[in-house]
Amino acid sequence: MRRSRWIGIAGAAAVALPLLAADWQPRRRMEIATEPERTPSYWMCTIPPLPKFPRLDRELQVDVAVVGGGFTGLAAAYYLKKLEPSLRVVLLEAQRFGSGASSRNSGGVRARFRGHDPSPSAERGYQLLQTFAETEGIDFDLAEGIPCITLYSTAQRCPNPDLSGEELAREVGSPFYAAAEVSTANWLHPGKLIAGLVEANQRRGTEMYEWTPVVQIDRGRSITLHTPGGRVTAQHLVMATNGYTQQLGFARSVLLTMHHRVIVTRPLTPEEWERSGLERWPFRLEAGGYYTHTVRSTPDRRFFYRHVLGHRPFEGTSWEIGEREREIGRRELLQRYPWLADVPIEYEWHGVTARTADWWPVSGQVDDNIHIAAGYNGSGVMPTHFFGFLLAQSILGNPDPDLALLRPPRNHPRLPAGWLRHLAFQGWIEYRRWRGRRTPAAQTDATGATSERLDVTV
Repeated sequence: MRRSRWIGIAGAAAVALPLLAADWQPRRRMEIATEPERTPSYWMCTIPPLPKFPRLDRELQVDVAVVGGGFTGLAAAYYLKKLEPSLRVVLLEAQRFGSGASSRNSGGVRARFRGHDPSPSAERGYQLLQTFAETEGIDFDLAEGIPCITLYSTAQRCPNPDLSGEELAREVGSPFYAAAEVSTANWLHPGKLIAGLVEANQRRGTEMYEWTPVVQIDRGRSITLHTPGGRVTAQHLVMATNGYTQQLGFARSVLLTMHHRVIVTRPLTPEEWERSGLERWPFRLEAGGYYTHTVRSTPDRRFFYRHVLGHRPFEGTSWEIGEREREIGRRELLQRYPWLADVPIEYEWHGVTARTADWWPVSGQVDDNIHIAAGYNGSGVMPTHFFGFLLAQSILGNPDPDLALLRPPRNHPRLPAGWLRHLAFQGWIEYRRWRGRRTPAAQTDATGATSERLDVTV
């Protein structure tokens, strides 16, 4: 191993160890019940307001309780009621429906599972999403065949590039990348998909409650869910809580919670739009596993940018964005797109995703009457809908060849535990940040842009 790499690893450890020491304490109490109200994303701010639903303030007895009001939970509840209308189904969300990862992503959707080759099952999952839109008369701005580019910071990682060097820099408006592969992708408007799922559940008769976090689960022949204002007894439980799943006592050894920050600028001027290259390459994925950056354009010609914040000890889900996080994001953004230095940011939000070691969702039966789907590895628009449907099929006992896709926690590789997990993953992120600062493009300041402050006007 080269000396510079050892220095980088040592530096990453030096950054991670103080974080570890500061957070070394017995397992924290459940954060989901005390989490501050989530800042609405750009996607939720550009649709009509969703209907408001009450807090649970009574006791209920139901056939199926679904915990988590994002893509997976909304899909599971919808298909349960569609396939068996007589069921009493209740859907509980800790804050507003769709306020978690489902409204905080880039909206990219493909007929494949991240980290795996295309397959007939993935194609069926994609077609299911299209059929849902047609059946319910919902338009969530699905666009197919969007030019997509996967970017590499070093040429060695992309031996047969479609674009490289100065040509690549001109195409994407960035000197940071050495090589790129060209493909196509699809995308949609996450907020409109959430609105459609909420509306479809209302039509089907799902009982829906917001601001109702589950703080305790009693297992047995029936499941009892405790919330701050009420209680639900159910014959079956669907856990559709993604990055919050571990706090409720499930899949702790196989799910990793990662934190992200997303910013969206004001609409670009015609000159900025041309320089950005977003007309040619509106969807951009940075090659990598846990430390990546995503760029896309929005319908009103804004620059959308997502970057990694990091990992919290013991899978904590709260992360207050402060000056340090904004400074890291500013530096990483301007390393890649220095011309954005004077472009104000109008939207900013935090989000969590759940990852697995084998890049496959944790899904299926945990107990006889507890079902789970979580861990979509940052690319879950299609899989969340598909696995919500598969959980409904499993609960109802309906035969379906795609039920073989369900893989419960016991069938996943275990991740490092506790403090060791935090040290490993946060250390790796800090090492990748250090490596990013050492690329030739990152160390140049020909325009002076990297010394400017990015204006955040959220």
